[in-house]
Amino acid sequence: MKEFYHSKKKKIRGWKRHKRKIERWKQSVIDLDMDHIREYERDYAKLWIHPFYALVRRNPPNWYNRLLLDEMLNVYMNWYEKMTGGNEDFYLKIWLYEPNFINSQIVFSYRDRINTYDETFDKNLVTKTFPIHKYESLADKLTLFDWESHIAAEIYWGKELKEDIVLESRTKDEVNEIINKSYKVEKVKLSYGDDILYKVNVGDVWLGTLKKGNFQQ
Repeated sequence: MKEFYHSKKKKIRGWKRHKRKIERWKQSVIDLDMDHIREYERDYAKLWIHPFYALVRRNPPNWYNRLLLDEMLNVYMNWYEKMTGGNEDFYLKIWLYEPNFINSQIVFSYRDRINTYDETFDKNLVTKTFPIHKYESLADKLTLFDWESHIAAEIYWGKELKEDIVLESRTKDEVNEIINKSYKVEKVKLSYGDDILYKVNVGDVWLGTLKKGNFQQ
C-alpha cells in the first residue's frame, strides 16, 4: 500500500497538547502484551499520533521527533527486559525512517515467526552514516545500538499501474516516471498470474538493534 505524505506545510497549533500525546502513546505500548505475543508470536508499536500519522502523513518537526524517539528507546528497553527473562531468541528492532520519521516503529517477533521480517527491506548498497546529528541529545542512548541502513521503498504493481491509466488516476507520464525511478524491477508469480513489481527508493530505514552487553536495567 502506498504511503501518503502531506506536501504542503500547514500550521499546527497546540504543541503542548501534542507533546502530551507522546506520553499517552508510550503508556499505551510500553507493556508488551504477553498473551498477544504468545498467540501471534509478533507485535509492533507504530507512532499512531494524530495529526501526523493519518491517511495523509505529516512529519513532525525535528524537536518533536527527538521526543518521540526518546520514548521509543524507552519502550524498546522495556520490551527487551521482558523478553530477555524468557531465555528465548527473538527479533526486536527499531525501524527508524528518514526522512519520513512518522513511519518509524518498534517491531518484535519470536518462535515460529522470528524470521518474519528478515526480508522486509533491501539493504542499502551505498555506505551511509547514521544521522545521529539530528538526535544529538540522545547520542548516549543511540550509540548503545547497531544501526543498519536499508532502503525505504514504495511498491507498485504493473497491472495496477495499467489500471490507473485506464481509470485516469495516473497519466502515462506519471506511470513512466515511476517505472524509470525504480531501483528494482522483479517479475513475480502470483495466484492470479504473473505481474511486475517496481520498487522506488523514497528514503532510508535504519534498523536499530541493541548491542549485546548494553542492556541497562
